[in-house]
Amino acid sequence: MCLMFNPFPEGGMEALKTTAIIGIGNTLMSDDGAGVRVLEQLNELPDHVAVVELATGGMSLLHHLEKYQKVIIVDAVDFDGKPGEIRIFEPDDVTSVKTVGYSLHDLDILAVLKLANKLGSLPDSVVIAAVQPASLEMKEGLSQPVKNALPSLAHQIYQLAMHE
Repeated sequence: MCLMFNPFPEGGMEALKTTAIIGIGNTLMSDDGAGVRVLEQLNELPDHVAVVELATGGMSLLHHLEKYQKVIIVDAVDFDGKPGEIRIFEPDDVTSVKTVGYSLHDLDILAVLKLANKLGSLPDSVVIAAVQPASLEMKEGLSQPVKNALPSLAHQIYQLAMHE
């Protein structure tokens, strides 16, 4: 008799990941792509961390939230800071005003987080790592202030991800 043992829970290796770093942004809209571009600088992450690239937030974010205990959302956010300035905050720290955009994805992200909470699929911890954009015009490539901020942003994300 031969017994097969699967050392991984249902879902394989991905099921062992408890933290996700989700980069959101459109790389064709200058600094809006910062959340995606910073993922390229994250090397040697702990085994419990998954990296997820989303072109936009929206409902696709909902499906990723339910898989993890901790989520770090990375995005370009207009918080009236200096271009390239970095802020780390929790969704409850932000008041979204519908007439003034807080990010190109703000209403989607905040609405999705509220929906996930109502559905009982919101992770135990959600943190937003944001960089202040200088330009959101239709063009590829980041502005110099945002490009210069990416190593620091990557370092801060890494520090957040280190703790399960």
